[in-house]
Amino acid sequence: MNRKHTGFTLIELMVVLAIASILLTLAVPSFRSTIQNNRIATQANDLVSTLQLARGEAVKRGVRVIVCVSTNQTSCTGTNWAGGWITFADTNANGSVDAGELIKVSGALDGGSTLTSAGFFSATSVQYQPSGFSSAAGTFNLSIPGCTGNEVRVINVVNTGRVGTSRSTCS
Repeated sequence: MNRKHTGFTLIELMVVLAIASILLTLAVPSFRSTIQNNRIATQANDLVSTLQLARGEAVKRGVRVIVCVSTNQTSCTGTNWAGGWITFADTNANGSVDAGELIKVSGALDGGSTLTSAGFFSATSVQYQPSGFSSAAGTFNLSIPGCTGNEVRVINVVNTGRVGTSRSTCS
């Protein structure tokens, strides 16, 4: 009686595990970079879509629309854009959120991302006029912890209200 044995020997299994561990060691750092790049792209796209929405709503409604820092997601509070922001139509031109004016709420950025602004009329808000023009030009810099290469996103808002993005190197 000749029995044929099928299966893996212990040595074969150890060789396969060694090869798998080597491949995982090479792949994990690359995968981390991909996750970080996707996270920052998503966060940049959220801000860009909010600014484009604000511009469109200003033109459509014929009133000033403001995007401002909001740590409580109900009023313009705080100074850190990474803590979240709100968009509202300032129908009575008082510069604050009143009943029925809120358009969109965006929560805090996850993953320890930082978002800073420069060049705007106010460091904590961007205002769109009924013409679609921004009250002032400026930029946002979005970065993540452990940034490598050119993972910083720069969001530019020009006086005409148009929004564009570009990449910049980590500092």
